[in-house]
Amino acid sequence: MRAITLLGFRMKVHPSWLFALGLIVIWLLSAGGPPLALGAPEPIRWLAALAAAALLFLSVVVHELAHAVAARSQGIPVSEVTLHIFGGTAALEQDPPSARAEALAAVAGPVASASLGGILLLLGAAFVSLGPGPLQVLAELGLGLGTVNLLLALVNLVPAFPMDGGRILRGAIWAVTRDPARATSVATGIGRAASLMVVGGGLLTAAVYDLLLGLWVAIIGYFLFSAARASRRRAELSRMVSGVSIRDVMDPGAASINPNLTLDTFVDQSLMGDGNGFFPVTVNDELVGSIDLRQVRRVRRSLWPQTRVADVMSRLEALWTLTEPQPALDAINRFSRSNTPAIVVVAEDDPRRLVGLVTRDRLMSVLRHREALRAD
Repeated sequence: MRAITLLGFRMKVHPSWLFALGLIVIWLLSAGGPPLALGAPEPIRWLAALAAAALLFLSVVVHELAHAVAARSQGIPVSEVTLHIFGGTAALEQDPPSARAEALAAVAGPVASASLGGILLLLGAAFVSLGPGPLQVLAELGLGLGTVNLLLALVNLVPAFPMDGGRILRGAIWAVTRDPARATSVATGIGRAASLMVVGGGLLTAAVYDLLLGLWVAIIGYFLFSAARASRRRAELSRMVSGVSIRDVMDPGAASINPNLTLDTFVDQSLMGDGNGFFPVTVNDELVGSIDLRQVRRVRRSLWPQTRVADVMSRLEALWTLTEPQPALDAINRFSRSNTPAIVVVAEDDPRRLVGLVTRDRLMSVLRHREALRAD
């Protein structure tokens, strides 16, 4: 995925979104381009279709950035924003701290889309009032995209968790019951029911009206159902590790290595004897980075004697780190977003002082133990 930075957020564009844009352009061209471009020369039709697709892309960016900015204002860290075939997602690094924070972060996207839609409709109407001419293509773009943004706001308000409407519903239930776990359970249940209705509506549309449109709606419904089910599992995990901190699941005796070791020495002395293949790198007991088996494998074996750990390791500023008081759920969230076998734990008052390591295996062992106790 390609990544850029906007307003301090890392924006990733998944290849599936580019595929979706291509489909939009093809659909617009098959219809002759935006309506007021009908009968226009071929280059004008192409430009109008590409402009409409690009502006739709920017509309989704505005929607997701609104979520990210609102979440950040509520003290919820946002690691990145990803645009994919179904729209976009802002990846929250932790659960909202309150019902109010949940609702404000969720409603920001629809509000931004509705506001943008209103502005585009006003601009489109202004261009229409200027009479016939080249500006009519801009008028059509404004009116069309304004309508799309209003629809985007309305669709996202459907109470199908984890869509915006479902998150607003979860915030409302949370505020009434004071129980975030129960709020999540109810919201995901409604979300699954709503997504199944979307799937049914899509299949019906495919059968009696438009095959492509119906299948697209059905796929979105299935995506929503899967997301609601994943959210429910996440809520169950949250309950399972409630009260468990990073201190409870970390290995305080994690071994570290020196960055000046060559890779062949590192492999012979350290890597072969370690189960997770992940090591913090320290200099004079000060954390400077980490290295794992995948990084070693990227270097040809013949070059290992000339290559130092420092040449291939991840630098400290690029590491995900945890502190002992953080909830174990933070480790689960971070493992779910990466393939790393372990996460470094640092001192709360000194991000360069290594205090331990959380591995996937150790964390899963704790989860299995707690699940067995709950079953008993």
